[in-house]
Amino acid sequence: MTTSLRTTRRALRGTVSAGAVAVAAVVPLLCAAPAQATADDTSVYVWATGVNVRACPQVSAACPPISHAQIGKRWVTAFCQRTGSEVTDGPYRNDWWVQVNAGGPIGWIRAVYVRGGANDEPVPGLPTDSDCR
Repeated sequence: MTTSLRTTRRALRGTVSAGAVAVAAVVPLLCAAPAQATADDTSVYVWATGVNVRACPQVSAACPPISHAQIGKRWVTAFCQRTGSEVTDGPYRNDWWVQVNAGGPIGWIRAVYVRGGANDEPVPGLPTDSDCR
């Protein structure tokens, strides 16, 4: 193999490697991705089915649900909680709302549907209002 052919191959390998790195750096910026969990996020279990996810920061039942965003009977990532309008479901009642990401849009669910809380109490271990996103 001639010296000029070796030089050309090395130059091409360097170009391909640099191009691959550039593409790898840009692709994540172009693709929409759900919010990533951080060390401060907590997993909570939603014990009910058909729980509406709402986008409004004032957290009340008056806020319409996000279209096609219902969750139930599974673990979701929770970021924080804040008080809002009280919700009653059978013997359960609570005025706390939890900000969650269940693999779709980030929104708010009623804490009454999160396992581990007590009536009119925040969900244990979950940050409150000042830590909301």
